[in-house]
Amino acid sequence: MAVSNITEVSNAVTIGNALSAIASPALVKSTCMMNLMYTENLPVGTNVKKFIKKGSLTAATLAESTAAAIDANGELTDSSITATAAKVFVMSGLSLEAETFTGLSVARLGEEAGAAIGRAVDVDALGMFDGFSTVVTASTVLTIDDVMLGQFNILNSNCHNPEVQLQCVVHPKAYYNIKKEMIQSGASAWANQTFLDVLGRNPQQNCYAGSIPGLADFYVTTGQATTGGDTIDGIFHPMWALAGIFASAPVVWVQRQGAGGFFTEVASAYLYDIIEWNDLAGVELDSDT
Repeated sequence: MAVSNITEVSNAVTIGNALSAIASPALVKSTCMMNLMYTENLPVGTNVKKFIKKGSLTAATLAESTAAAIDANGELTDSSITATAAKVFVMSGLSLEAETFTGLSVARLGEEAGAAIGRAVDVDALGMFDGFSTVVTASTVLTIDDVMLGQFNILNSNCHNPEVQLQCVVHPKAYYNIKKEMIQSGASAWANQTFLDVLGRNPQQNCYAGSIPGLADFYVTTGQATTGGDTIDGIFHPMWALAGIFASAPVVWVQRQGAGGFFTEVASAYLYDIIEWNDLAGVELDSDT
């Protein structure tokens, strides 16, 4: 039973809220894909840039004292893939009262908009895995053998620069199962410190989670597409699979609005495009979500 006439907290004049010394970051994904592909600046005077794909010639045997005519084997034809820049944007507004009486600021909105744009571009790049025509589907969870089969397909397609380490981008469950397999296999190779990079580190700010020498560098992130209960990851050559044109920085417009309601409009936009440059330089890896 409540006791009457007791002096309680509500009888006193207090501040509305006390704030912690630091703020927790938003639980959103990090970005990693832009550093894992070939990139160029936006073109000048047009929003279109063509990425060239060299053609090749074919040699054939020729018997002694036999005339040789020009044929299809000697016709060289180059091709291209077109990238067309388009924008992704964030539109925000900060009221006069919020700017005056809170810790929120126009600079904070601009910073958060930049981070949101980075995530949007990253998710777009992750969606390119679904376009690779070669697909390795794990029986259930992703295994090292699945990743190695993806590597095999890339090498078997005569992808240039085989000396360059492939990049493998996976979702957290696939990363968990790769580490679990290495720990539980008992294979002597995984007892060698050289092979423990994936096991011995935590994912970094750019999603890098370690390497398996001779196989791939591993990156762990979220935002991949799904299909039939599987998450679509990918292994690919960083020089030849994907390419893109990117603006050097987002465009940010800050405008004061009076008649519109006394707020500051912060408009942020970024121009870019990502293409699949060489289909056979990448492999889609599907495994249980």
